[in-house]
Amino acid sequence: MRWTRFLYANRTRVLFGSAKPDATQSQTLKDKVQEKIDQEAAAFAKVAPYPHRSLTRPVLGLTLDQIRGALFTSNLNNLTRIAINLNCLSLSAPKIHWDAAVLIIRNNLEEKEFDVWVNPEVPGYNDRRSVAPMYGMWENCISCGLSHAWVVRPQRITCKGFDVVGNEKEEVLDGMRARCLMHELDHLNGKTIFHQAMGPEFVVSGSALGQRDLWPPNFPSAEAYVTPTHVFFDYVTNTTVIPKGLEWWFDQQSYSQHFSNERLTG
Repeated sequence: MRWTRFLYANRTRVLFGSAKPDATQSQTLKDKVQEKIDQEAAAFAKVAPYPHRSLTRPVLGLTLDQIRGALFTSNLNNLTRIAINLNCLSLSAPKIHWDAAVLIIRNNLEEKEFDVWVNPEVPGYNDRRSVAPMYGMWENCISCGLSHAWVVRPQRITCKGFDVVGNEKEEVLDGMRARCLMHELDHLNGKTIFHQAMGPEFVVSGSALGQRDLWPPNFPSAEAYVTPTHVFFDYVTNTTVIPKGLEWWFDQQSYSQHFSNERLTG
């Protein structure tokens, strides 16, 4: 999953501040911004857009010999570099034309180290009738253009797989980490947010999502209607929830006060 482009723009405004920079400082800042834009453009050019064939079929699992080989390390470094340059919280191998069951996730954009999962498996992954506590969220995807889809997923999952050197690993993930892992696991199985949406009306553009006040009441559902981007809707408490670790971003955007008390009644 990808964080939105205006995060970097917001940081740029902070760098300017209220003081007027001299010509040298202004040029240095412009150069840094241009460098970031160039890096993002180069990284984005390497991303497979849906319905590219690498995103429409399940990927291949890796053997231990493959995981411990030089080619795996090279491809993993490339995957990580692209994720950083595109402000991604998570990224999976098929998105960069790598036919392998590999995904990476991190807690927030400040982290440079990613948690690597090879051949990940989540029990009950395809269970649409699960009674586990669920979060709804407007998910976006770097391979799906400007679209956002309302996707309902478990709040907590258990994942089994291998780490970066081929050791078995098992972990319980919750919140945004669980969401990101499930999002990328979809891609390893040839699926996208379009497949996981509850219906065609649950897929909207990013610009439309920023204008929810112009939507018909409770469209496409009451839960989706009250939930802003990058926020969970908790189906247990009927409230919106800011993901843990991302509060600072919502404080900067003045989202937390505006949306933290959203609640459905009746």
